[in-house]
Amino acid sequence: RLQARALVRPRSTAEVSAVLAWCHAHRVKVVTQGGLTGLVHGADAAPDELILSLERMRDIESIDARQRTATVQAGVVLQALQEAVEPHDLAFPLDLGARGSATLGGTAATNAGGNRVIRYGMMRDMVLGLEVVLADGTVVDAMHGLIKNNAGYDLKQWFIGSEGTLGVITRLVLRLREKPQSHPMALVAAPDFESVTALLKHMDRGLGGLLSAFEVMWQSFYELVTTAPAKGRPPIAQGHPYYVLIEGQGADREADGARFLATLES
Repeated sequence: RLQARALVRPRSTAEVSAVLAWCHAHRVKVVTQGGLTGLVHGADAAPDELILSLERMRDIESIDARQRTATVQAGVVLQALQEAVEPHDLAFPLDLGARGSATLGGTAATNAGGNRVIRYGMMRDMVLGLEVVLADGTVVDAMHGLIKNNAGYDLKQWFIGSEGTLGVITRLVLRLREKPQSHPMALVAAPDFESVTALLKHMDRGLGGLLSAFEVMWQSFYELVTTAPAKGRPPIAQGHPYYVLIEGQGADREADGARFLATLES
């Protein structure tokens, strides 16, 4: 239920700055909201607080295919960026179940990991630059676009993962990757956790850098999502202690698939 004192939906950094400056001067508490996909109630607001929603800041300002970067506003939805870079044969590797509603500002503020963190790292590893508005309305411009950048303090790292406690992220420069041409995948059942960890080491070594996801599911979760009224049906019989979803990404569909299968069989 919406209990806030007011809801503000700015369209630009300047408007965010003006709102925060006013709230700072009048000692009004602010709660920032993105795609509202979080499950820890971080976006909940009390009746005396103001909600600052970034849902209108959804411009993909530029895609630099040569430099492999994208400059976006914080309200851009993750899936929208993924689809926008695809025609350039590029990919933004962060991926999670809430891709259709999670905003890029929110994923940076929470330092989201997603399904492919084992290959590409956390959101922290995909952000090259940030623009942030502090509580008093001051705008911090750290919109750097270089991967190899050793110029002094890395100010963006103060705000990635800070959950909005230090400032409101308004714009981002994100690192893109070449679009993978192969996606071999497998679902595996494992008898114990020692087998899971051994399988991870074996697949990572055998695939030689192709491993992009290694998601473990406990038996209770697997049964929950494959038993009615859930829509999913078990591709592997229920009853195993652990299940693992394994994904690889590479540049040669035939060779990568053969290597994936051979590593799995071994």
